[in-house]
Amino acid sequence: MLIEVLVIFILATSLTAGPVASQGKGLGYKSSIANSIAGDLSADDPARNGKDYWERLVGTPSRLARSVKKEGILPPSKYSMETFNLLPFQEWLREYSLLPNTSHFSYASIPPPPLSFVCGVWINPIYKFIFIRNRKTASSTFITAVKRFMLDNNMCNITRDGVASASNNCIMRLEPGEVRRAGGDLEKIWKDYLVITSTRNPFARAASGYQFTYDKWNRQDSVACKQPSFRQFCKDPFIMGKISNLFNCVEGQREGVGPRHEGHWNFDFCHVEPAAPCMVDDAGKLVVDFVIRYERLEEDMQAAVELINVHRPVGVPPLTIPRSIKWRNKGSTTRNYDINSTDAAAFVYAHRYRSCGAPCVEGLADFFARDLELFGWDRPGPAPSVSTSSSSSF
Repeated sequence: MLIEVLVIFILATSLTAGPVASQGKGLGYKSSIANSIAGDLSADDPARNGKDYWERLVGTPSRLARSVKKEGILPPSKYSMETFNLLPFQEWLREYSLLPNTSHFSYASIPPPPLSFVCGVWINPIYKFIFIRNRKTASSTFITAVKRFMLDNNMCNITRDGVASASNNCIMRLEPGEVRRAGGDLEKIWKDYLVITSTRNPFARAASGYQFTYDKWNRQDSVACKQPSFRQFCKDPFIMGKISNLFNCVEGQREGVGPRHEGHWNFDFCHVEPAAPCMVDDAGKLVVDFVIRYERLEEDMQAAVELINVHRPVGVPPLTIPRSIKWRNKGSTTRNYDINSTDAAAFVYAHRYRSCGAPCVEGLADFFARDLELFGWDRPGPAPSVSTSSSSSF
């Protein structure tokens, strides 16, 4: 089985300290977040390029960028398909999101939600890196570029001869239980491997998730499955999951939920929920070495590849990806506007907030409070007023 090959490879490469192809700075060498800000963001901050409030709102990149200091490991309970517990989220949803008077509902006044689904943790044992796939952050673009290089160089294979027998040994989901049963040291793997992730401005990510989840509903002709207004969504992003489950807006199984979790119920929740829980351990310590920013996707991906090559095992060829990246899983909004780069896509959702105004900004700032703090975004200041006519449909 594929997982057995993965476990054997991990054990062979993690239980002994193997040489690397370069003797450059090791994983213990990290530039501080403050230095990353000064080096990467000051010159190209949207505020310095004549952008208005709404464009800055959706287009400002994370200050937590590129090389950062990994201080912990992600608890297996957050990403194990075998042991992930759905009950905390379901209980939270019932207690804080379904029962209260919704006219007074605010995420600022209730505990933050538990994870609705496992964090997407994937491993590449050949280049010895782990990738945390935060949803709606162009993670598929990076993974696809790596797989394409490896396939072209006969370093891995993908079979598609039916669901039951399909396999992919280019980059695979990391399952803690399988590693432990084979005698592997999961903590050592996490510490020794380069851990990479991607992030995206939460206001842009929210607007993308709003449209992405609705696009997956296959009963849009139903009155009950009418898309909520963007203002309703911003007040409570989980409204997509509530409506789709209550009115069965998606018939049948769909991608993203895993074989152990029947149905599709958590798809619309996990594609809009905050990313911070998958970035830190239980003590709030960062669990990654490198952060790719959606707004600087191509340059940050190249920098991530350079770091992967520094730490690749001896005998493994240097990884290369095209300078111009083929964008994966482009959303309907970017397709409609014929946008072909994440630089341009960073600002495509400004019009939604410009029309909706302060209620949308304030609602999402409360919902994504943990993301704002972890990634270094300032909470937005007071929003400019918008006319009644421009916001009537929101």
